[in-house]
Amino acid sequence: MVIIVVDDDEYVRRAVTELLEDSAFLVIEAASGREALALVRDRVELDLMITDVNMPEMDGLELVEELKSMRPSLPVILMSGRPHQDRNHPFLAKPFTLRGLLACIASATAQPAALQDQRELLPERGG
Repeated sequence: MVIIVVDDDEYVRRAVTELLEDSAFLVIEAASGREALALVRDRVELDLMITDVNMPEMDGLELVEELKSMRPSLPVILMSGRPHQDRNHPFLAKPFTLRGLLACIASATAQPAALQDQRELLPERGG
């Protein structure tokens, strides 16, 4: 599975990327909504986007709106350290654990069996 992680905070983006790579996902990073859109436009294989909600210039919700015209079926997970309500996309509250991240991915992509196997094999880590 190829996942794009979008967050303007380099530390958070890197931490999420490392958690995902340790869980055998292929990860592409983007530091902004505009960068993410350019990567999505050029990337044929992409299975999921995980994006921060609160970013300058283009926030995560604006990114998702733009993304709909390019990849309407691409699953999206929103994440934030602030409370957020969005009934259209799974939401991860920061900080989160690896188990929480994998559960959210399973929910967003409807691949619970494979991710359940990964959750059982991996130790608990924060993100």
